[in-house]
Amino acid sequence: MLRILNFGLISLLMTSCTAYQMNTRIYIEQYGVVDPTPASFKICYSHGCEDLAEVQLSPDQWERVRAIFSAKSADAATERENISHAIGMLESMVGPLTETEKDIGGSFHGILRANQMDCVDEAVNTLTYLTMMEQDRLISYHDINLPASRGFFLNGWPHVAPVLVNKQTKEKYVVDSWFLDNGQPAVVLPYKKWKSGWKPVRN
Repeated sequence: MLRILNFGLISLLMTSCTAYQMNTRIYIEQYGVVDPTPASFKICYSHGCEDLAEVQLSPDQWERVRAIFSAKSADAATERENISHAIGMLESMVGPLTETEKDIGGSFHGILRANQMDCVDEAVNTLTYLTMMEQDRLISYHDINLPASRGFFLNGWPHVAPVLVNKQTKEKYVVDSWFLDNGQPAVVLPYKKWKSGWKPVRN
């Protein structure tokens, strides 16, 4: 119940001009994710971050993530593509360690499966990954903002996902790992398109 209240409070904040004054670290700390580093961080699952699993990646595993960014991104678009693939790689590493490797994209397809993730789990986990990338100076063209919200039954089901802001153009992009199965590259698309209710076509 407390997590539900926290989520409601965060959703309310995100509709006001004070939203981005709230540090992204504070956002993930509300779900028990404190000072994440590749050597020690937590992953949410079981809907609404009901459960947390402690994860430790080896230096070699994190080097694989860094290798995606090994050649400095030529531009912001390339960086977004690298972020997308890095999140997919991290999910493929973390999945077997937390028994979430069979997570199915979306909420309803795997609603009765153990260790399934909803959009809140995915938002917190993605924001955790982005925080670790930023700490390692892998992200340079974008700032990381709080998750954006959409839906509330007016334009689809309630949904949240983290936001990147292009430092130069101030354009916003959503990083959404909820739509696809574990280990797939995250969807990164313009905020306005995502906000309008965009979703991929499932086979």
